[in-house]
Amino acid sequence: MIRKSSLYSLIFTIFCDGLGWGVVLTIFAPLLMHESSTLLPPGTTVQTQNLILGFLIGCYPLTQFFFMPVIGALSDHIGRKKVLEWTILCAGVSFILSAIAISMGSLVLLFVSRILAGIFSANAATAQAAIADISSEREKAKNLSLTGIAGGLSWVVGPPLGGFLSTEAYFSWANFATPLWFVALLFFLNYFWILKSFQETYVKTAHHEKHDWKQEIRDLAKLSRIPRMTPWLVVTFLFYFGWGFYVLFYPALLVQRFNFDQAAIGLLSGYLSLFWLASSTALNRGLAERFKPEAFILLGLPIAGILSIVVAFSQTITWWYVTFPFLAICGTCIWTNLLAFLSNLAGKENQGKIFGIAQSLMAFAMFVSPVISGFLAALDERIPLTASGLILAASGAFAALYYFRRPRHP
Repeated sequence: MIRKSSLYSLIFTIFCDGLGWGVVLTIFAPLLMHESSTLLPPGTTVQTQNLILGFLIGCYPLTQFFFMPVIGALSDHIGRKKVLEWTILCAGVSFILSAIAISMGSLVLLFVSRILAGIFSANAATAQAAIADISSEREKAKNLSLTGIAGGLSWVVGPPLGGFLSTEAYFSWANFATPLWFVALLFFLNYFWILKSFQETYVKTAHHEKHDWKQEIRDLAKLSRIPRMTPWLVVTFLFYFGWGFYVLFYPALLVQRFNFDQAAIGLLSGYLSLFWLASSTALNRGLAERFKPEAFILLGLPIAGILSIVVAFSQTITWWYVTFPFLAICGTCIWTNLLAFLSNLAGKENQGKIFGIAQSLMAFAMFVSPVISGFLAALDERIPLTASGLILAASGAFAALYYFRRPRHP
């Protein structure tokens, strides 16, 4: 049985990843769009700002897409602990580089640092795999909801923290680089915690043999041939894709439509995350044992799609505050239960691989969606969130069509 200190170190790993992502999404839109920005030449158009913002946000998940399946498979070979240690340490270094890039006004170095952060952020999939190692099929959704709680809490704290630590009105010494220095410090604390407290959860059952990377790639391909796996991987990608349009673009929309600064964006994002955290705690952990994961997925997708379209056409900030709680509840229920469902389909021998693939699908979706959003926003600011709603609703329709036409899993 896993020690509590070991489990908490895994949860803190996921918390740090979420905190860093929340800080970045809060400050990058005003960082590029503020008239005093030193990263872009004076007079840069809003359309160009949107495009650069899309690529800057997208380069992080793009590198995740390429590296997460391999890192997940690597944790199935050498163990979770070693993978967690070096990825966490290097992630801290990448945030230091981001802070230096902003202080220097170097857009090139900022892109490089975000690419490095993406490479070393595979620890989230490894931490999830470690939690799955100790969970029965019936308990997986319940235990994995801890990751939703950690993610929700990181977003309750991260966006407001990023907003406040980068605003001179609150701290005279603050600037856009300050919250990135703070995140780097948390990653180093996370590294020492893992080093001291984490108890290895993965034990190889086969005899030791030389690692074959080609075989790992073939094994990843075999997962898609598991019965009923492929359509649910499609649903997972569509969810991440649609959700990416929403969560990655709304800070830029807040700047353009309501003239929000980073502090205001952080507070609204924290408000959204409060309900993500509450639903992870109360709904997922309270109802996970009573209902199958598919129930949350089939109900949540169409509701989230409708709400995203409502937000796209809301010209008053009041409607944002009304719809955000329901979007957060739908998002966390879909997210956690998709992971649990895929984990159950994959089998215990493929936990690292399936979580790596799930994170890779998310990474690719989160790369494509902000890049496309930048182009679409140049046409009309309402299009990205409208596209989000349509994609989420379509993924719900596809999931329902497949689920009710195919035999249920035992």
